Parts: sequence; structure tokens; C-alpha cells
Amino acid sequence: MIQPARKRVVLMVIGILVLPVWSRLLNDAEAAKYSLILCGSGGTEEYKQKFAAWGERLRDVLIERLNHPREHVHLLTESPSVPDAPIWVSNKENIQRQLVALSGIVSASDELFVFLIGHGSYLREESRFQIPGKDITAKEFKEYLDPIPAGRIVLINSTSSSAGFINVLSGPGRILCTATKSVDERNATEFMEGFLKGLEEGSADQDRDERISVLEACQQGAALTEAWYKEQDLIATEHALLDDNGDGLGTRLPLTLSDETVSTAVQESSSASRDGKVAARCFLQDYVFPPYVPPDLVERYVTLMNQIEELKSRKASLETDDYYSRLEILLIRAAEANRAIRSCTLPAPEE
Repeated sequence: MIQPARKRVVLMVIGILVLPVWSRLLNDAEAAKYSLILCGSGGTEEYKQKFAAWGERLRDVLIERLNHPREHVHLLTESPSVPDAPIWVSNKENIQRQLVALSGIVSASDELFVFLIGHGSYLREESRFQIPGKDITAKEFKEYLDPIPAGRIVLINSTSSSAGFINVLSGPGRILCTATKSVDERNATEFMEGFLKGLEEGSADQDRDERISVLEACQQGAALTEAWYKEQDLIATEHALLDDNGDGLGTRLPLTLSDETVSTAVQESSSASRDGKVAARCFLQDYVFPPYVPPDLVERYVTLMNQIEELKSRKASLETDDYYSRLEILLIRAAEANRAIRSCTLPAPEE
């Protein structure tokens, strides 16, 4: 039986580790993040305004809260607010133009996030995203995305009838989240509102480690969407899916979790093919460090935090005392590295 004193030490160290200490972007060695936000056709003025507002909120939260470089976040909408800027209209030609441009910029160490906001449909056995002009199909998205050499491509499709995108786009290096569990869920969706609230309010950081993984963001988005339907006393007409194992099937969100953290519970699954493992290690918001912190300190801290996550993934296979003994050692070392980073100060300007 694990000693209460050891548990107290572990909890105390965890508290030290999650204190907010970061202020700026990671150094240049960090993989770059690129985001393309696509707001489709509203159909009515209500939805036109709603989709445009969601797109603007998502752009703002990515830049202002999640520290994505402003120049790496592009927004295309049905009716751009900037006059005489047709490139920002979310029609098929401009979507293709943006993705082709990204294929020449993004490297194998980078991550590309694509967000679809609007209405979707399933017609003549093809899943579609409704945009100004001719709609764009999931197959066309595949054609545009396949040449992009990003190490990971994340597509969040918050539209109605969006589940079919998983069948078409699933594959290695892909993380896909859809607002619906089938193409038959045709009603307008609320998933993007829940997704945004989780990011804006910080509740998507479910394990309070100062990072927000794609899994956490999608989990919280699904949970808040489910709560909204209950609050409105409505039967839910959408049920989110996640696919990150390349099998093209998807798993219902929120996942059923029972352990200490989202990522731990997913990693402990006995099924090697379970969805969620990759999404738990892909971050919309990652650690950020002041630029004057020595790289060796950054590397040590990140390495120790990754070792902690790896140990958590093996918790089920270890004896309880052995697990907490190893965890305590790693947490203390990480806390020491954290303290060393916090003690760094901005160098005095040269006279």
C-alpha cells in the first residue's frame, strides 16, 4: 500500500510544476504550427453571422491565448470584412490556393491545423463542405492535403454530416475530429461553440499542465456540446467522433476516462489501435519559454515531463508502490528544472 506521505509529496510537486511560468513563444527549434480556418456558407443571415463570429473567435484564441504566430493563422469566410480582398473568400479556388501554398512552406517537422466551420452535407455518396459557389468534397480535400509534407495534419470538421470526412481522410499522421457520428446527423451543429469555450476559458486544459492537446480540446468541446443540449432540454442531434489511428472508423467523444488525466487514461488502453493516443500528444497549446532561458534547461525540463507521461502510460503494468516511487523521483527532478528556469532573468542590456 502506498504511503500517504509519498502521495502528499507527489501532489505537492505536481502543484509546483503547473504554476504558470511561461511568457513567450518557444525557440526556433520548435516545430511550427500552421492554421487554416474555413467558414462556409451560412444559408441564412443568422448562420452567416454565427459562422463568421466563430471563425474570428477561433483566430483570436489561436493567436492571443494559444500563442500561434499571427502570420501562420489564415481565415477564409463567406463574406470577408476586409474590402477588396477576394483571396479571403472561402470558395473552392481560394481554399485550394491556400493549401497549395502551404505544401511549399510546411516541413515534415511542422503541424497543420485545418478547421471547417459551417454546414455540411452528404449527397450522391460524397461528403461535402458547403462554401460559396460549388461545394468542396472530402475527396477534394484529400487531393489538396496529401501533397502537404506536414508531420501531422489535424482537421476539425464542426459541420453537419461531417462524419464521412473520417472515412475519406483517415490515415497515418492524421488526426480527425467531426461534430457528427454519421452522415445522417444533418442538423446544424453546436460543436464549434463548445470547442471554442474550452479554449477561451481554459477548461480544455483538463490535466492543468499548461498545455492543451487536440484530444483535450475535442473532449471538452464534445462535453460542453452535450451539456448544452441538456441545458436546452433538447435531444442531441450531433455526437462527435475522433480518429487518429488511421482505421477510418472513429471513436465517440467524449471518451470514457477514469484515470488521473486524459492522456494517461488513453495511453493505458490495452488496445494498441485505440483512438486518442496520437491526439493526446499533439498540442494546440504547448509549453512556452522566455527566449533568455538556456536551451539546455528547456531540453531537460521537456525531457523530464515526457518521461513522466511515458511512465503514466505504463501505470497499469507496474506495482503501485513502484509506480509512485518512480513518479516521485521524476516529479522532483522536473520541479528542480522548473525552479532553475524560473530563476533565469532577462540579461541586462549592454552598455
